[in-house]
Amino acid sequence: MKSEIYIYTFGHSNVSINTFLKKLKEYKIQVLADIRTYPASRFCPYFNEKPLRATLASESINYLFRGANLGGRAVNVGYEEAINELTELAKSGKRVCVMCSEKDYKKCHRFTMLTPSFEERGLLLVHIQYENETGNNRGGRD
Repeated sequence: MKSEIYIYTFGHSNVSINTFLKKLKEYKIQVLADIRTYPASRFCPYFNEKPLRATLASESINYLFRGANLGGRAVNVGYEEAINELTELAKSGKRVCVMCSEKDYKKCHRFTMLTPSFEERGLLLVHIQYENETGNNRGGRD
């Protein structure tokens, strides 16, 4: 019997870094792929690439920037290769999460563009939400 393989999506929004990290830990995320075309936040500087990379490293979470490949605001170079890379990481047993800034996954390219690409490769999507929100959280926390 084939086991289910998950990939996670998450929008950081404007929450505190501690709230964000708590969710990543809850889902036991090991690899965070930042898919923002421009890895910066005007309102929350701790979500800028360098500080976020350092914070994640201190929590033993690997940071990958894939905004040039999977971003929602520019022409993506190497889209299929980046999707395949993240798929292979998930299939190898790593808990992979693609992250953008948009809190509502239904309003984000994580849902409209990336979800179909991952589903075509046999992955199940879990859209991580902050408390009191509903999403396609059908499993994958264990």
